Amino acid sequence: MAKVIAPFKLSGTLDDINFVNTPEGNFARMKREKFMTSKEFMANPIYDPIREQGKEMGYASRKSRIFRLLAVQFFKKSKDVSFAGRANKIILEILKEDSLNPKGKRTLEEGMKSPFLHEILLGFEGNKNKPLSKILMTGFEHLPEQATLKIADFIPKIHLDWPEEATHVNLALATANWDFANDNFDTCYSEEIICDKESEKQTILITSGIPKENHCLLTFLFIGFSKKERTKYILLHRRSNTVSIIACQMPDEPTKD
Repeated sequence: MAKVIAPFKLSGTLDDINFVNTPEGNFARMKREKFMTSKEFMANPIYDPIREQGKEMGYASRKSRIFRLLAVQFFKKSKDVSFAGRANKIILEILKEDSLNPKGKRTLEEGMKSPFLHEILLGFEGNKNKPLSKILMTGFEHLPEQATLKIADFIPKIHLDWPEEATHVNLALATANWDFANDNFDTCYSEEIICDKESEKQTILITSGIPKENHCLLTFLFIGFSKKERTKYILLHRRSNTVSIIACQMPDEPTKD
């Protein structure tokens, strides 16, 4: 906005400039651009891609709310600030696998039929700054029929990347039935196994229950670090801990031992 300095006052419009008299002086300013109404936006086919993207973003956001609850007891103890956004992103990745419906009408039900589903879901981390591959430096065996995870010859001090202040590690397993079509879930959690950092070599067996339904079974491994104060184990801040999806099974898939 410009101030007009002249021996006379101007008012009115000249091309795209409005002249306005105010107590502070005579000003010239550009006319406001005409804004598109929501009705015009919805009627213009040029904006179809934007509307379709918006629909899928909203759909993914609603679906990811349930996804973030599948192992909520673990995610409360291990997640970073990007957790919600990454959950939305993974749902959008699954939607893109729906080749039956057009963009804007793609569904999670069709996307979950993708042969690349395991590639998308496996390894999803609650805390991307502490991925399982960087924390657990030894192999493990997952026994889905028993809902059990086995770590043979486990030496805590050697096989874990320990935070400096930690004295113990908490290990737990969860198996979740994700009814993605109806936005329901059922999760069975194991008891936590607590190991001293200085423990001798041992075999760890962690067993969760098995949900009654089987729409999509996801298995989560939690590794949390704690410090012992007298008789209590104080879990470290969630930025120090790890939770990861280690197994995914759809109903029509054979069990893999």
